[in-house]
Amino acid sequence: MARLFIFGIGGTGSRVLKALTLLLATGVDCNGFEIVPIFIDPHKDFPEFKDCRELISLYADVRRQAYPNFRPADRAFFKTPILSLNDIIKEGFTKGFDFDERIDDTFGHFLGLDLLEKGDINRDLIELLYSERNLNTPLSVGFKGNPNIGSVVLNKFDEASWYTTFQKIFSEGDQIFIVSSIFGGTGAAGFPLLVKNLRESDNKYIKNAPIGALPVMPYFKLTDPEEDADHRDIDSNSFFTKTKSALSYYEKHLTGVNSLYYLADLHEQSRPYKNDEKLQENKAHLIELIGASAILDFCHQSDKTPQQSQYLQYTPGENSSPMHFFNIGNKLRNQIYLEMVNFYIFSRVHPSFKSHSDATFIKNGGFDAQFFRSDAVITIEKFINVFFLKWIKELDENDRRFSPLNLDIPDDRFHKLIVGNIIKEKKNFFTNNKLDSSNYINSMETYRNTVADIADESKFSRYLVLSQQAIEKVNKDKFKIQTN
Repeated sequence: MARLFIFGIGGTGSRVLKALTLLLATGVDCNGFEIVPIFIDPHKDFPEFKDCRELISLYADVRRQAYPNFRPADRAFFKTPILSLNDIIKEGFTKGFDFDERIDDTFGHFLGLDLLEKGDINRDLIELLYSERNLNTPLSVGFKGNPNIGSVVLNKFDEASWYTTFQKIFSEGDQIFIVSSIFGGTGAAGFPLLVKNLRESDNKYIKNAPIGALPVMPYFKLTDPEEDADHRDIDSNSFFTKTKSALSYYEKHLTGVNSLYYLADLHEQSRPYKNDEKLQENKAHLIELIGASAILDFCHQSDKTPQQSQYLQYTPGENSSPMHFFNIGNKLRNQIYLEMVNFYIFSRVHPSFKSHSDATFIKNGGFDAQFFRSDAVITIEKFINVFFLKWIKELDENDRRFSPLNLDIPDDRFHKLIVGNIIKEKKNFFTNNKLDSSNYINSMETYRNTVADIADESKFSRYLVLSQQAIEKVNKDKFKIQTN
């Protein structure tokens, strides 16, 4: 099976990979690829980075327990494998998805400045190129919006053991995608360096592999930095200047990328993010979801001619707020609409399934109280409650709102769930179109026999596959959602 190696560089790389993981949980299609995320970020304590690692590990745990012996079809929840390098080589790495090392030196120490005497011409040159503040920057917190620092530090990653291993395991049919911002430090520096190293690889499959990339341009603002604060190096007023510089460089020097997806949001935030990572609570953003959809699009591209680039950009159906399934554009809607509705409803009706111990499908399917206390069920509940529902809520609350679902409706009003596709409660005197959890409970029994061939010891598999099929059937019938 072909693999897509996704390099998430810096904070934006983590946030887009987070959105992709949550979409994959809903069952979106990535054309049969196995996903192998690789993070490049020296800032190991950054909350978003740690959050994303935990999410992906949790996804992998759910899928491992859900489909131990088979790969589900169609839009099954968690159908796409997410693998780490350790899953592929089986030895040599600790469990997880983060392999590059934390750097606890300052930039000056990294350059060996302390080994050079005063008056040494090399020391003079370094002090000419970099300010005292640059040289005293601790690398453990990233590059603080300074690609001139990041390009030096990251230029050695091709010597790391994880990169050597990546080169060894990359084989025919595998592909590569890179996600980074180009208005900060880590991403702006890491993106062109990574492309250069890939195209100069000794592995012929890497050298000629289809490469897609998402260089994300500014999509948020920060409060103005305080002069005496630790975080004073990052000024969002310079984001566009840095972006223009990066684009100018890429135009002249960046080659070897087959598909470049450019993405930005000029929407003016009314509430800029706090310019202090310790106090920042950056809510999930629509741009990150759209960025994840670029990866899905790349998976389905058939024309990826080596040494020939195509440039792509996203345009919504209309530039309005809030955004929802019917104004985000047809292509993006077709990628995520039914799958997101299915999984959201699963997150809402799963507690009802648990509480209806007398339901026919519960008794006939063996989904007793012990099953609902199993490690697999506890793991997916954590995935839903800690990550998925929070993500949906944050998308709805951000300045650039993505509000496809009416999140506050009770379980007996699911017919009012989808913004832009509300089902009238009464069609006529004899027909009631009301939709509630009972519709899904009944559908679970109706379709229970379709998963009878899944072994008894894979009860969690049966439950997950049955839930997706039963929920989708109701949603297609009631909401008239068409699929490709």
